[in-house]
Amino acid sequence: MNAAAVGKAYPEASFTVDPGRVAAFRGVFSQVGGVPVTFPTAAEFTVIPEIVADPEVAIDFSRVLHGSQEYEFRRPLREGEKLVIKSRIESIRSLGADSFLVLATELVEPGGEIVCTARSTLIERAAD
Repeated sequence: MNAAAVGKAYPEASFTVDPGRVAAFRGVFSQVGGVPVTFPTAAEFTVIPEIVADPEVAIDFSRVLHGSQEYEFRRPLREGEKLVIKSRIESIRSLGADSFLVLATELVEPGGEIVCTARSTLIERAAD
């Protein structure tokens, strides 16, 4: 993995808190109402394929594990709202022969206010 890619931002993308997708997430967790707190993961899946394919990052996805996930909400998501996804590589570090990439994905209102920041840690295991 290329540590020089730290700070790289990816093109913004539109994201709708689609009621059908929200219902599917609720079903997984047997949640009755509201948008599940893990729903921002759906937004991350919009950009992760681009990062995996990015030659500047040089990640070998065949050796990747999902290390951790966290969410920082400024307010709850609302079904049907339209947001903008802003993703960037927050950090890349090595520990031994393994590399750790932290992807920060912000869900932003049209007016510019951040609704939620999701952070995923991808671990690229050492080659055998």
